[in-house]
Amino acid sequence: MGTKQDVIRQAESCWGIPHGECHRSDAVEITERAVAVLRERAATEPDNDDHGQQLSWALINLAQLHSARREHTKADAAALESVAIMRRMLAR
Repeated sequence: MGTKQDVIRQAESCWGIPHGECHRSDAVEITERAVAVLRERAATEPDNDDHGQQLSWALINLAQLHSARREHTKADAAALESVAIMRRMLAR
C-alpha cells in the first residue's frame, strides 16, 4: 500500500476525475483511506491547522464522490464533519 503520504497522494489524484466517473468505488475507497490517515494526523497534532485543513478538504472531496454515487447520507456526514473542522479552526 505504501506510506501514509502515498495514500494521500493517491487520493488527491482521484479528486480530479470527471463527474461521470466519480461512481468508481476505487476513488471512494482511496479517499476513505486518505481521510483515515489525515484524521490520525489531525488527532496527533490537534493544534496544527494544516492537518485540519487537509482533512477538511479530503472530507469535501469524499462528500462529492458519495454524492455522485447518490449516497447522500454518507455525503452529508462527510460534508458536516468538514464544516465542523473548519468552524473549530476559525474559532481559535
